[in-house]
Amino acid sequence: MQPSAIALPSVTVGADAPHDRVPPARGIWVTGRFDPSPEAAALGSAALLTGPEVPVVAHFSSAPCGRNGHDGAPGEQRLAVRFHAGEGREMDLVAGTLPVFFARTGADMREYLRAVRSPDPAAVPAFLERHPEAATATALAEASRPAESFTGVAYHAVHTFGLVDAADRTRWARLSWQPERPLPALTPDTALARPADYLTAGLPDRLPARFRLTAQLPCPDDTPALHDPTRLWSQEPARTAVLGTLVLDAVYAPPPGREPRFDPRRLPVGFVAPRDGVAG
Repeated sequence: MQPSAIALPSVTVGADAPHDRVPPARGIWVTGRFDPSPEAAALGSAALLTGPEVPVVAHFSSAPCGRNGHDGAPGEQRLAVRFHAGEGREMDLVAGTLPVFFARTGADMREYLRAVRSPDPAAVPAFLERHPEAATATALAEASRPAESFTGVAYHAVHTFGLVDAADRTRWARLSWQPERPLPALTPDTALARPADYLTAGLPDRLPARFRLTAQLPCPDDTPALHDPTRLWSQEPARTAVLGTLVLDAVYAPPPGREPRFDPRRLPVGFVAPRDGVAG
Protein backbone atom coordinates (compact mmCIF):
# COMPACT_ATOMS: atom_id res chain seq x y z
CA MET A 1 0.00 0.00 0.00
CA GLN A 2 1.33 3.39 -0.92
CA PRO A 3 1.26 6.06 1.81
CA SER A 4 -1.39 7.99 -0.12
CA ALA A 5 -3.71 4.96 0.14
CA ILE A 6 -3.74 4.88 3.92
CA ALA A 7 -7.33 5.01 5.12
CA LEU A 8 -8.77 7.88 7.08
CA PRO A 9 -8.73 7.17 10.81
CA SER A 10 -11.87 6.67 12.87
CA VAL A 11 -12.11 10.00 14.67
CA THR A 12 -13.63 13.40 14.34
CA VAL A 13 -11.18 16.06 15.38
CA GLY A 14 -12.67 19.32 16.42
CA ALA A 15 -15.99 20.98 15.79
CA ASP A 16 -14.08 24.10 14.81
CA ALA A 17 -12.89 22.38 11.61
CA PRO A 18 -15.94 20.81 9.96
CA HIS A 19 -14.08 20.37 6.67
CA ASP A 20 -11.67 18.06 8.46
CA ARG A 21 -14.32 15.67 9.71
CA VAL A 22 -13.86 12.04 8.70
CA PRO A 23 -16.35 11.03 5.96
CA PRO A 24 -19.15 8.68 7.00
CA ALA A 25 -18.31 4.99 6.82
CA ARG A 26 -20.51 2.22 5.53
CA GLY A 27 -21.77 0.05 8.37
CA ILE A 28 -24.49 -1.82 10.20
CA TRP A 29 -26.17 -1.42 13.59
CA VAL A 30 -26.64 -4.30 16.01
CA THR A 31 -27.88 -4.81 19.56
CA GLY A 32 -26.83 -7.16 22.31
CA ARG A 33 -25.56 -7.27 25.87
CA PHE A 34 -22.40 -7.01 27.92
CA ASP A 35 -21.80 -9.34 30.87
CA PRO A 36 -18.97 -8.26 33.22
CA SER A 37 -16.49 -10.88 34.37
CA PRO A 38 -15.87 -11.76 38.05
CA GLU A 39 -12.44 -10.14 37.91
CA ALA A 40 -13.74 -6.84 36.49
CA ALA A 41 -14.95 -5.59 39.88
CA ALA A 42 -11.39 -5.87 41.25
CA LEU A 43 -10.18 -3.38 38.64
CA GLY A 44 -13.08 -0.96 38.33
CA SER A 45 -16.09 0.30 40.25
CA ALA A 46 -18.21 1.46 37.30
CA ALA A 47 -21.71 -0.01 37.19
CA LEU A 48 -21.10 -1.77 33.88
CA LEU A 49 -18.18 -3.65 35.48
CA THR A 50 -19.76 -4.51 38.81
CA GLY A 51 -23.47 -5.07 38.17
CA PRO A 52 -25.60 -7.40 36.08
CA GLU A 53 -25.35 -7.58 32.32
CA VAL A 54 -26.22 -4.37 30.48
CA PRO A 55 -27.83 -3.84 27.06
CA VAL A 56 -25.70 -2.37 24.27
CA VAL A 57 -26.14 -0.80 20.87
CA ALA A 58 -23.18 -1.20 18.53
CA HIS A 59 -22.11 -0.16 15.07
CA PHE A 60 -19.74 -2.07 12.80
CA SER A 61 -18.28 -0.06 9.96
CA SER A 62 -15.70 -0.17 7.25
CA ALA A 63 -13.66 2.80 6.09
CA PRO A 64 -12.13 1.88 2.75
CA CYS A 65 -11.56 5.51 1.78
CA GLY A 66 -15.20 6.52 2.09
CA ARG A 67 -18.75 5.17 1.89
CA ASN A 68 -18.46 4.09 -1.76
CA GLY A 69 -15.21 2.13 -1.41
CA HIS A 70 -14.82 -1.64 -1.43
CA ASP A 71 -14.68 -3.50 1.89
CA GLY A 72 -11.61 -5.34 0.59
CA ALA A 73 -9.72 -2.13 -0.21
CA PRO A 74 -7.07 -0.80 2.18
CA GLY A 75 -8.81 0.56 5.23
CA GLU A 76 -9.85 -0.02 8.80
CA GLN A 77 -12.79 -1.81 10.36
CA ARG A 78 -14.40 -0.23 13.42
CA LEU A 79 -16.63 -1.24 16.28
CA ALA A 80 -18.36 1.41 18.36
CA VAL A 81 -20.34 0.26 21.40
CA ARG A 82 -22.69 2.16 23.71
CA PHE A 83 -23.27 0.55 27.08
CA HIS A 84 -26.68 1.37 28.57
CA ALA A 85 -25.93 0.86 32.27
CA GLY A 86 -28.61 3.31 33.46
CA GLU A 87 -29.28 7.03 33.52
CA GLY A 88 -25.99 8.91 33.72
CA ARG A 89 -24.00 5.67 33.52
CA GLU A 90 -23.75 5.23 29.78
CA MET A 91 -20.40 4.72 28.10
CA ASP A 92 -19.17 4.83 24.51
CA LEU A 93 -16.20 2.71 23.47
CA VAL A 94 -14.91 3.47 19.98
CA ALA A 95 -12.36 1.02 18.59
CA GLY A 96 -10.66 0.11 15.32
CA THR A 97 -8.51 -2.64 13.93
CA LEU A 98 -5.31 -0.59 14.21
CA PRO A 99 -3.90 -0.70 17.77
CA VAL A 100 -2.22 2.72 17.52
CA PHE A 101 -2.97 6.08 15.95
CA PHE A 102 -1.35 8.34 13.35
CA ALA A 103 -1.21 11.49 15.50
CA ARG A 104 -0.68 12.66 19.07
CA THR A 105 -2.83 15.80 18.98
CA GLY A 106 -5.94 17.11 17.31
CA ALA A 107 -3.85 19.65 15.38
CA ASP A 108 -1.61 16.88 14.04
CA MET A 109 -4.70 14.87 13.13
CA ARG A 110 -6.14 17.75 11.12
CA GLU A 111 -2.79 18.14 9.37
CA TYR A 112 -2.80 14.43 8.54
CA LEU A 113 -6.34 14.52 7.14
CA ARG A 114 -5.48 17.47 4.92
CA ALA A 115 -2.45 15.54 3.62
CA VAL A 116 -4.50 12.41 2.89
CA ARG A 117 -7.09 14.42 0.97
CA SER A 118 -4.58 16.51 -0.94
CA PRO A 119 -4.21 15.86 -4.69
CA ASP A 120 -0.46 16.33 -4.20
CA PRO A 121 1.13 12.83 -4.07
CA ALA A 122 3.93 14.26 -1.94
CA ALA A 123 1.58 15.48 0.82
CA VAL A 124 1.41 12.27 2.87
CA PRO A 125 5.14 11.46 2.62
CA ALA A 126 5.86 15.04 3.70
CA PHE A 127 3.57 14.62 6.71
CA LEU A 128 5.28 11.36 7.68
CA GLU A 129 8.66 13.04 7.44
CA ARG A 130 7.52 15.82 9.77
CA HIS A 131 5.83 13.34 12.13
CA PRO A 132 7.97 10.22 12.62
CA GLU A 133 5.62 9.19 15.45
CA ALA A 134 3.16 8.15 12.74
CA ALA A 135 5.52 5.42 11.51
CA THR A 136 4.08 2.61 13.64
CA ALA A 137 0.47 3.14 12.57
CA THR A 138 1.59 3.58 8.97
CA ALA A 139 3.54 0.30 8.97
CA LEU A 140 0.65 -1.59 10.55
CA ALA A 141 -1.82 -0.11 8.04
CA GLU A 142 0.41 -1.08 5.14
CA ALA A 143 0.76 -4.63 6.46
CA SER A 144 -2.97 -5.12 7.13
CA ARG A 145 -5.05 -7.52 5.07
CA PRO A 146 -8.80 -7.57 4.32
CA ALA A 147 -11.09 -9.05 6.96
CA GLU A 148 -13.23 -12.14 6.37
CA SER A 149 -15.93 -10.75 8.68
CA PHE A 150 -16.53 -7.91 11.10
CA THR A 151 -16.91 -10.58 13.77
CA GLY A 152 -13.49 -12.23 13.33
CA VAL A 153 -11.04 -9.40 14.05
CA ALA A 154 -9.86 -7.56 17.16
CA TYR A 155 -10.74 -3.91 17.76
CA HIS A 156 -8.61 -1.54 19.84
CA ALA A 157 -9.51 1.69 21.61
CA VAL A 158 -6.22 3.52 21.13
CA HIS A 159 -6.83 5.89 24.04
CA THR A 160 -5.78 5.02 27.60
CA PHE A 161 -8.64 4.96 30.13
CA GLY A 162 -8.44 5.13 33.90
CA LEU A 163 -10.24 2.36 35.83
CA VAL A 164 -11.14 3.53 39.34
CA ASP A 165 -11.57 0.70 41.84
CA ALA A 166 -13.57 0.56 45.07
CA ALA A 167 -10.59 1.92 47.03
CA ASP A 168 -10.46 4.96 44.71
CA ARG A 169 -7.23 3.81 43.07
CA THR A 170 -6.84 4.51 39.35
CA ARG A 171 -5.25 1.99 37.04
CA TRP A 172 -4.61 3.11 33.48
CA ALA A 173 -5.44 0.60 30.75
CA ARG A 174 -5.95 0.19 27.04
CA LEU A 175 -9.18 -1.57 26.13
CA SER A 176 -9.68 -4.01 23.27
CA TRP A 177 -12.37 -6.30 21.91
CA GLN A 178 -11.02 -9.79 21.19
CA PRO A 179 -13.21 -12.06 19.04
CA GLU A 180 -14.23 -15.39 20.51
CA ARG A 181 -13.77 -16.94 17.06
CA PRO A 182 -10.93 -15.19 15.20
CA LEU A 183 -11.00 -15.60 11.43
CA PRO A 184 -7.99 -15.58 9.09
CA ALA A 185 -7.58 -12.56 6.86
CA LEU A 186 -8.31 -12.71 3.14
CA THR A 187 -5.92 -12.03 0.32
CA PRO A 188 -6.61 -8.72 -1.44
CA ASP A 189 -7.62 -10.53 -4.64
CA THR A 190 -10.09 -12.77 -2.80
CA ALA A 191 -11.63 -9.84 -0.96
CA LEU A 192 -11.94 -7.64 -4.04
CA ALA A 193 -13.70 -10.47 -5.90
CA ARG A 194 -16.54 -10.24 -3.37
CA PRO A 195 -19.35 -7.63 -3.41
CA ALA A 196 -18.20 -4.17 -2.36
CA ASP A 197 -20.23 -4.35 0.87
CA TYR A 198 -19.46 -7.98 1.73
CA LEU A 199 -18.64 -7.23 5.37
CA THR A 200 -21.92 -5.44 6.02
CA ALA A 201 -24.05 -7.77 3.89
CA GLY A 202 -22.56 -10.85 5.51
CA LEU A 203 -22.91 -9.78 9.13
CA PRO A 204 -26.46 -11.07 9.85
CA ASP A 205 -25.32 -14.61 9.04
CA ARG A 206 -22.47 -14.27 11.56
CA LEU A 207 -24.72 -13.44 14.51
CA PRO A 208 -24.62 -14.07 17.38
CA ALA A 209 -21.03 -12.84 17.70
CA ARG A 210 -19.06 -12.78 20.94
CA PHE A 211 -16.10 -10.62 21.97
CA ARG A 212 -14.08 -10.42 25.19
CA LEU A 213 -13.38 -6.94 26.53
CA THR A 214 -9.75 -6.93 27.67
CA ALA A 215 -7.80 -4.36 29.64
CA GLN A 216 -4.08 -4.15 28.93
CA LEU A 217 -2.24 -2.77 31.95
CA PRO A 218 1.08 -0.99 31.38
CA CYS A 219 4.48 -2.33 32.38
CA PRO A 220 7.03 0.03 33.96
CA ASP A 221 8.73 0.35 30.56
CA ASP A 222 5.46 1.68 29.12
CA THR A 223 5.45 4.81 31.30
CA PRO A 224 6.75 7.14 28.54
CA ALA A 225 3.98 5.86 26.22
CA LEU A 226 1.20 5.84 28.81
CA HIS A 227 -0.88 8.56 27.13
CA ASP A 228 0.66 8.45 23.66
CA PRO A 229 -1.78 6.87 21.18
CA THR A 230 0.93 6.54 18.53
CA ARG A 231 3.02 4.05 20.54
CA LEU A 232 2.52 0.37 21.28
CA TRP A 233 2.83 -0.97 24.80
CA SER A 234 4.78 -4.05 25.87
CA GLN A 235 2.88 -7.20 24.99
CA GLU A 236 2.85 -9.26 28.19
CA PRO A 237 -0.12 -11.65 28.61
CA ALA A 238 0.15 -11.45 32.39
CA ARG A 239 -0.69 -7.75 32.19
CA THR A 240 -4.04 -8.35 30.47
CA ALA A 241 -7.36 -8.84 32.30
CA VAL A 242 -10.73 -9.86 30.88
CA LEU A 243 -13.43 -7.37 31.89
CA GLY A 244 -16.41 -9.15 30.37
CA THR A 245 -18.11 -10.62 27.34
CA LEU A 246 -20.01 -8.81 24.60
CA VAL A 247 -22.73 -10.75 22.79
CA LEU A 248 -24.18 -9.14 19.65
CA ASP A 249 -27.23 -11.03 18.42
CA ALA A 250 -29.59 -8.87 16.35
CA VAL A 251 -29.45 -6.33 13.52
CA TYR A 252 -30.97 -2.99 14.51
CA ALA A 253 -32.32 -0.06 12.49
CA PRO A 254 -32.27 3.20 14.50
CA PRO A 255 -35.03 5.70 13.71
CA PRO A 256 -33.86 8.03 10.93
CA GLY A 257 -31.95 10.95 12.33
CA ARG A 258 -31.68 9.37 15.79
CA GLU A 259 -28.58 7.26 15.31
CA PRO A 260 -26.32 7.38 18.38
CA ARG A 261 -23.34 9.71 18.10
CA PHE A 262 -20.41 8.03 19.77
CA ASP A 263 -18.03 10.06 21.90
CA PRO A 264 -15.03 8.45 23.68
CA ARG A 265 -15.42 11.10 26.39
CA ARG A 266 -18.88 9.79 27.36
CA LEU A 267 -17.85 7.91 30.50
CA PRO A 268 -19.64 6.88 33.70
CA VAL A 269 -18.40 7.29 37.25
CA GLY A 270 -15.61 4.78 37.73
CA PHE A 271 -13.73 5.71 34.57
CA VAL A 272 -11.19 8.51 34.04
CA ALA A 273 -11.15 10.15 30.63
CA PRO A 274 -8.15 9.73 28.32
CA ARG A 275 -5.47 12.39 28.63
CA ASP A 276 -3.99 12.28 25.16
CA GLY A 277 -4.21 15.22 22.79
CA VAL A 278 -6.55 13.50 20.33
CA ALA A 279 -9.34 12.45 22.71
CA GLY A 280 -9.27 15.72 24.61
